[in-house]
Amino acid sequence: MEALFPSDAVRQRRLARWLGLLALALAVFLVLRALRKEGGVMELNRAFGARFLDGLDPWFDPERGRRVHGPYPPSLAWIAVPLSLLPLGLARGLWALLQLGALAVLYRLLERRVREHFPGALPHVPMLFACALLLGSRFLLRDFAGGGGNVIYGALAFAGVEACLRNQVLAGALPLGLSLALKPNLAPLLLFLLLRRRFRGVLCSLAAAAAIFWLPALSYGARPYAELASSWAEGVWRYAALEDLHTGALVPAGLPQAEDGMNQSLREAVQRLLRPPGDTGAVDVHVIELSPAAAAWIARLLLGSLAVLAAVAAWRARGPAREFRALLGFFPLALLSSPITWKAHHAALVPVFFGLCLWAFEERRRPGPLLLFLCVYWLACDLLSEDVVGREAKRLLQAASVVTWFDIALVLVISVPLLRNRGEPPAGLTAAPGTERELNRRTGTGRLG
Repeated sequence: MEALFPSDAVRQRRLARWLGLLALALAVFLVLRALRKEGGVMELNRAFGARFLDGLDPWFDPERGRRVHGPYPPSLAWIAVPLSLLPLGLARGLWALLQLGALAVLYRLLERRVREHFPGALPHVPMLFACALLLGSRFLLRDFAGGGGNVIYGALAFAGVEACLRNQVLAGALPLGLSLALKPNLAPLLLFLLLRRRFRGVLCSLAAAAAIFWLPALSYGARPYAELASSWAEGVWRYAALEDLHTGALVPAGLPQAEDGMNQSLREAVQRLLRPPGDTGAVDVHVIELSPAAAAWIARLLLGSLAVLAAVAAWRARGPAREFRALLGFFPLALLSSPITWKAHHAALVPVFFGLCLWAFEERRRPGPLLLFLCVYWLACDLLSEDVVGREAKRLLQAASVVTWFDIALVLVISVPLLRNRGEPPAGLTAAPGTERELNRRTGTGRLG
């Protein structure tokens, strides 16, 4: 651990410089890789924007003769239209730079958290952030290559919630509202703010999201835009209410068809475990066959249990450090709650990975189960890619929803310790190694990790 987290100040600065150079090289690689990419979400977004600009149905692809990109709201036009006006190469390059900017914003926000509440770890923030990126590397590579916006939406949401927690309501409502208007899969973060009694933050964020959602009607036309919004909401609602997920004919037009196991949402994972794959083409991993309704109810009960756990942890959290930990539990909960969760969506979990690395660092004098968990997570969710295990093994791991079950583990690892003790050692606890453990021994308070 001393090699990664040196105690000597000179070695800390030297390591930070090397990590800075590595970050620069990685940034160049990611931009060049994005420029060479073909297909992906970027081209779908640009086509969506072009059709919106022409006053057409933005989801209907005339070349394919059907609706596509259905999960995205019509307010995606805020980013899709500008991207459609740029040459493809320039659009990919600028979007990759925005993604890198989102990572830079996350770094600064997380560094501020450490400075205020974990000052003993402040010299090690560069390495902690590097470890967080390593844990999310597979998801980030997917997000960057295809031109996805998940790291951007996640950074906007995290920045918004952080500002609301500091009672900077207007500064928080705009980025959080923008994130939700562009892609509402992180909406459970509003529940966290409610539980933390940031009512003005919730109301202002909802108002900002509503304004951002409806403003494109000024150019598209009020009535036709309202029809777009109604069509989108109906399709998403019907898709979310589906119980038999493995019959493609039941999927609303434009929403992801029954497929080969890519969707890593909780309800899909439970269905694969309790139902045969039907016409999805996925590897059959079911262990018992239940009716679609029974499988759907089991998924709801499991999700409800996780939501109650995270909610109680957020409600009971005392002090900013525990509040921060409770917040991070709502990010994997949001991905589990969404009816559509691709692996690239996990790029929004960078703050979660950072928090886990920070708490593992707190335990460095006596490494515990958390460090082991992070190693297993990296092995199962990052290392076991198609390039390493082959296509068939990758399909099996995908159908087994390995990433989904680890999302559940993330909620548990983050939230359960918050239920053990409501107290919190004072800020500055980590100023010297061993201080936390000694303070806990003398006062009987629980540890942060």
